Amino acid sequence: MPPEHAVHPAVVSSSLYPLEIPIHVPFTISRESMSAAGIVLVEVKNEDGLVGLGECAPFPTLTHDTMTTAADVARGLLDEIHGCTTQKALERLRRLKQEAVTQSITGFVGVEGALWDLHARELEKPLTRLWGSGRQSRLVTDITLPIMEPHAISAFWDIYRNFDFPTIKVKVSGQIEQDLAMIRALTQLVPAATRYILDGNQGFSAANAVTLVQRLQSMNIHPLFFEQPLPDDDFSGLAGLSQKLPIPICADETVRTSKDLWRLLELGVKPVVNIKIMKSGIEESLRIIALAQRSGCPLMIGGMLESEVAMGLSLQIACATEAISYADLDTPFFFKERVTEDSPWHAGRAELHLPEGHGHGLVRRV
Repeated sequence: MPPEHAVHPAVVSSSLYPLEIPIHVPFTISRESMSAAGIVLVEVKNEDGLVGLGECAPFPTLTHDTMTTAADVARGLLDEIHGCTTQKALERLRRLKQEAVTQSITGFVGVEGALWDLHARELEKPLTRLWGSGRQSRLVTDITLPIMEPHAISAFWDIYRNFDFPTIKVKVSGQIEQDLAMIRALTQLVPAATRYILDGNQGFSAANAVTLVQRLQSMNIHPLFFEQPLPDDDFSGLAGLSQKLPIPICADETVRTSKDLWRLLELGVKPVVNIKIMKSGIEESLRIIALAQRSGCPLMIGGMLESEVAMGLSLQIACATEAISYADLDTPFFFKERVTEDSPWHAGRAELHLPEGHGHGLVRRV
């Protein structure tokens, strides 16, 4: 495809940077444990020298792809959009999405994010102005406690105790006594006013989910909600469980598209919905947010094991839409090495402030 030399500059080069980055503690959920973060950074450059930066962040049991497949899909998509303006490239990417995501959703998202970042830089605007009002400039994230032995929690908390996290999202396994022991140990270390979220990552039965919440409430621990206790395809089970639990259900893996949310709404469920660009894509995430707002569903925004690049895109979405009640944009705090020159996560605080500048405001560390 020949370059388009009109008003807008064309994409003339692209690069992929596969990185395996050590993390402070293993990121263990009910179905998988990751001892390092494996990501692929995506850069696209236009003929004026502006650069857009995106990220692929596979989490194999949740995104159903790997660094290798993500890089392969991203490379193929980059070949397809070479020589296009960013606007034309995004249009072409929409047409290619269905085929691409059957191989790697995160490969698609890496290119999508890089193109949106470049597009905003060309327009000399932050992404918040392209995706919403652009009025919000900060948000406060929680921190996630991965599944671990109770004796290991003290060392974990020593890393994060000065970040002022008001909320902790606790990964739970479905092994009730183990989960309770872990939560007990945590509550002995953190401030009394700390709020809790449970995240089952599909590892529970309905009966176990009810039992865990009841046992916690008997200990005077009242989680804000229970995220994805059941398998992602169990729509009717999630609807039934929402009637049995004394706290709200949060749909994560079950809602990958706006059609998935419609299906839950038709079953009479208005869950908290966790938005993640790595499971849905950026534009589809915006569609889910719009539907959730119209339907009265509270919103959370989170991610996989992502660096500040992908989380930076999610922060832009959250501040653009002003629709997010709960933020789980914490995984860059797990990384032992930074991938950008500066970011909201460099400050080591729960309160995240939007970067200044255009696009997502982040630049790859060379």
